[in-house]
Amino acid sequence: MYIEESYYFWRLAADLIVNHDYEILQMLEDKHEVWLEQRIKGKTNVVRLSHKMFDWSNQLKQDQTVLDENIKRVLKVVGGRQVHVHNVYIAKYPPVDDWNEWKDTRSLPGRKKGTVQTFYIDEQSRELEINQLYRSLQLKEKNFPAPSEFEMEQMVEYLKQSIRNNHTKKQQQREQVFFYGKPLFTYVLIVINLLLFGWLEYQGGSTNTYTLIQYGAKYNPAIIDGEWWRIVFSMFLHIGFFHIMLNMLALYVLGTAVERMFGSIRFIVIYFIGGIIGGLASFAFTPNVAAGASGAIYGLFGALLFFGTVYKTLFFRTIGTNVIIILILNIVFSIMVPQVDNGAHLGGLVGGFLASSLVHFPNKREVGKQLVSFLLIIALTIGLGWYGYNHDSNHYDARLQADVATNYIQQNKFQKAIDLTTTALNHTNSEQSSLYFVRGNGYVQLNKYDLAKEDYLQAIKLDPNFVEAHQNLSVLYYNVEQNETKALEHAKRVLELDSDNKEMKEFIQSVEENG
Repeated sequence: MYIEESYYFWRLAADLIVNHDYEILQMLEDKHEVWLEQRIKGKTNVVRLSHKMFDWSNQLKQDQTVLDENIKRVLKVVGGRQVHVHNVYIAKYPPVDDWNEWKDTRSLPGRKKGTVQTFYIDEQSRELEINQLYRSLQLKEKNFPAPSEFEMEQMVEYLKQSIRNNHTKKQQQREQVFFYGKPLFTYVLIVINLLLFGWLEYQGGSTNTYTLIQYGAKYNPAIIDGEWWRIVFSMFLHIGFFHIMLNMLALYVLGTAVERMFGSIRFIVIYFIGGIIGGLASFAFTPNVAAGASGAIYGLFGALLFFGTVYKTLFFRTIGTNVIIILILNIVFSIMVPQVDNGAHLGGLVGGFLASSLVHFPNKREVGKQLVSFLLIIALTIGLGWYGYNHDSNHYDARLQADVATNYIQQNKFQKAIDLTTTALNHTNSEQSSLYFVRGNGYVQLNKYDLAKEDYLQAIKLDPNFVEAHQNLSVLYYNVEQNETKALEHAKRVLELDSDNKEMKEFIQSVEENG
């Protein structure tokens, strides 16, 4: 290899790396080849510098075939909507036969958007080709001096060392980004979640709706009554073994990564802001009882997306693609499965992103953006809380309130069951039969039989096949009003709907024998 070509090879590489912030994708010193990358606003410039000698154009053609295979591999690690590859040969002489067709700009292999352009820097066209390359890279034209051969030899080693120093410095900066802090609160949060899950199981079961409400799950009617603490406390409760295991695995993977990048204090701020905004979004848009760290965990996803906006190249070269794919899969899964609390997930994602922008990375400050993020967090918190509080019709699911009221009756809290079902009836327009039925049961326990009868009849009016309502009404007619005709009418209706109902068979037989 000629020292002059070697000098310009390393001079170009060093200038792009040191002075224009190009990243090294690959450096093969033994093959005299370097691949560089720079990403700007969705466009990625890739520069392949190759110090080779081609005697004939068919040799150049063979290298272009190898180039295309290498480009396909490079495209897997570089990002951007458009990728433009600048293939730069540095040689003393061009091929002796016709080779200019290879300098034509062509489409990127395997991509609709993107180009491959070849530059051939030889002894005769050196200044022209370098200037064309720099114009193509949207850089100011460069005029490299031509020192003596002795100076070139010395400069080559200096340029190589400059590139190595620059590469080492950037590696250290990357390590500082990924390993600023040590995970601490992540492990504390996992332990707290596991302990509270065990406590729920001991107290009545983590899948028992009444137990969840009793110990702090997100329950909208209670929040409307002033129990806003549930928004935070519900982040530490989980519904079932699969739920706790899945969330704790996600918290371990995402939490350790985010806590290392942001530090423990910033991490805990991101976690809680994501969880709180997720909880408020769930309160505003989802009537179901809810619990879990999902909103906070999506907040950690938001932190990783914020990382991608600050360190774009590093993000896509390391964790970016995996984060985006996992996030998309989670969102699709959330949309497809009706039980998933999408409000908490999306609210947590937005909250985590804004919280990350607020606290920012260590040693970085963007006061204007941080102030905007703070104002948006306040606006979201107040807005979601206000919307949820003033749209209380969204908070009453008939079946859920009926289940909760039934639990109250089992706990001998009869008036509380009646009050809950009455409130729910005022805020629901569908599936009200179960509410009337449960309220009727509450009235029976308080010996208010006329009110109970009205509710059972209303339940049957809404659902003529409501077996339990017919059964309770039959017993009420017989025991309270001594109306055997009505009692038998509803008892026989029960058997029409449930022919295996042993209790009603015995009841009918007893009434007919006594009659």
